[in-house]
Amino acid sequence: MTPLGHLADVFTGTTFRGRDATRAVPGGSCRLIQISDLSDEGRLVTEELHPIEPGEAIKKNRFLRQGDILFPNRGTRNTACVFDLPDPRVLVGGQFFVIRLHAGSVLPAFVAWYLRSEPASRYFQVRRKGTLVQNLQRSDLAEIEIPLPSLAKQDAIVALDALSEEERQLAKALAGKRFELLQGRLISGANHST
Repeated sequence: MTPLGHLADVFTGTTFRGRDATRAVPGGSCRLIQISDLSDEGRLVTEELHPIEPGEAIKKNRFLRQGDILFPNRGTRNTACVFDLPDPRVLVGGQFFVIRLHAGSVLPAFVAWYLRSEPASRYFQVRRKGTLVQNLQRSDLAEIEIPLPSLAKQDAIVALDALSEEERQLAKALAGKRFELLQGRLISGANHST
């Protein structure tokens, strides 16, 4: 097990100044990922990212890079998403931590999977602070211990997790279809009663 801070740079997303700094601007030069854009399973769930026009210059290292991991620092959601879009002008706000892995012995998808896992959830649950809105400190994220199996095993774990999630989604869709079929039969039976 290795502390995440030894494997990556962990920093807070960009702080935008001004009341309308994150207001949607058609044709804006940057795109913004918001917390609502992420599923609990760590997927980007929006077709179009929020276009913005920052009122100030943004440092180059603040733009997301493929392989960066996004992790909300507010609330109780334990979602972690690997950024994999080719767009070079995407930002996240201060409600996210960005985890930028050092090249080497860990896959971004594996770290994201682990951050969504039950052991990580328990770890974060005792470290979040606040009554109305719970917050997580950068140091808490940097100190979480990440297991480091071989890259091949990391890849296998991520693949198995993806298959498990696909199975869960298919089971949910099947249950919905069964419900619709049963409701249709019940309505048909009620309309043809004597």
